Amino acid sequence: MEAALTSSTMLPQLDNTQSEAVTQDYTLIVSAVLFTAAVAVFRLRYPCLTSSGLKEFMDKLDDILQRFAEDGGSVSYFSIDISSLRRRFDEIEHERNNNIFFWSSLHRYLLSLFIILRKIVKCYDEARELQVSILNAITHRRRALEDALEAFEDNYRPNLSVQGNTEPSTAIGYTTARL
Repeated sequence: MEAALTSSTMLPQLDNTQSEAVTQDYTLIVSAVLFTAAVAVFRLRYPCLTSSGLKEFMDKLDDILQRFAEDGGSVSYFSIDISSLRRRFDEIEHERNNNIFFWSSLHRYLLSLFIILRKIVKCYDEARELQVSILNAITHRRRALEDALEAFEDNYRPNLSVQGNTEPSTAIGYTTARL
């Protein structure tokens, strides 16, 4: 009888242990899904989190600005902003290169990494704003050229409409045949 009593008290203990293990598994899965979703949202908001990614983005800005200059756009305002971004990028690179890892100063190293990351994100946001400004200037210039061309065509296109009396009896090309 004691064996049956002992086994009956052990079964609920096993059930509790199994349910705790299942709960821990679900908690781990939910935590992994939430972490993955948070990382995805963060990467969508900040696609540039490294200095090499920021450098590539700024090189693309230079290419866009070159095309705008080749089309005859004024780039002096944008050149000043790009120069300012380049200086900030050089400062970030200098700070990143001077951040040396030592086990004795792990806290300082990690803190410096987050400060550098924050500066990269700020610089990327400013570069993105500049990209939007350049693209808006390109669009504005293109529309202005199209409007000017359309106005030119409207003013100097030969007027082919027939002016004057357009009654069928007097219109050019109207023939009446009497038999």
